[in-house]
Amino acid sequence: MLLPTLEMYLALGALRLRGASLRATGELGEALARLERGWAAGVGDLDTRNDAVNLLVSAGAYQAALRAEPPAQPPRAAHDALELALIQVNLAEAEYNLGRWADAEARLFELDEACAAFPITRAGLLQQRAWILAHTGRAEAALALCERVRITWLPLHYHAEHHFTRAAALLGLGQLDDAEAATRSGSAAARRTASQRNATILLARVAAARADWPLVERRCRAAAEHPFRGQGGDGLLLWGDALRELGRENDARAAWKLCVDRDPESESARHAAEHLASTPAFRRR
Repeated sequence: MLLPTLEMYLALGALRLRGASLRATGELGEALARLERGWAAGVGDLDTRNDAVNLLVSAGAYQAALRAEPPAQPPRAAHDALELALIQVNLAEAEYNLGRWADAEARLFELDEACAAFPITRAGLLQQRAWILAHTGRAEAALALCERVRITWLPLHYHAEHHFTRAAALLGLGQLDDAEAATRSGSAAARRTASQRNATILLARVAAARADWPLVERRCRAAAEHPFRGQGGDGLLLWGDALRELGRENDARAAWKLCVDRDPESESARHAAEHLASTPAFRRR
């Protein structure tokens, strides 16, 4: 059992190289193969599983994250209960990044008791539900859930996401000044490179709600050029939309193509592919 365990930790190490394009270097495929050999051999504690799920989602490997879900099992100790709850909260993100919003909501449906015992899972459950509500036309309910979360329930490096979830709810309510303020609070609290990039995408979404397409384009371009390249399909899709609004059709197609290349499993990539199929390329004069 030692070799699969070692391979799994090596795979996790490869996945942590998130500043570069894992897909372009081939490291993602190798890491996934190592992880799945470990699952098949029946090794990997719940901590490793949760690390794998978290990192696979960050790398945009949403289907692989779902395959890493452990078999249903009663927790043997409090730590196991914590990891099992965290895995489900994290897998909900994989579901909705694939565009399976109803499946993500259903996954979280019966987790209240499991998540209640730990501050991080209480916060994570409420915030994931709020994020889903904000993106499925139920922004008022999303904001109400955000108000139930105490930011101190979260580790410092996830404080930004508390503000971002609130910003998404406010954006859905059309409260754009408040949404921008919440996003900037999240940006100020950001400790992870992913959070810093995501703040820029959220600010672009606020600008889009104001139909300020030049500003949307600048912010989405900054997000596309950010060192963190995991996920991010929504920002690349929006970049293409902004470029189309500005009459830059070929540049819009390039942005949509980048969305498909960088975040290929995402719902955003499917929309980008539809745009590419329906929008002709124009010759430059």
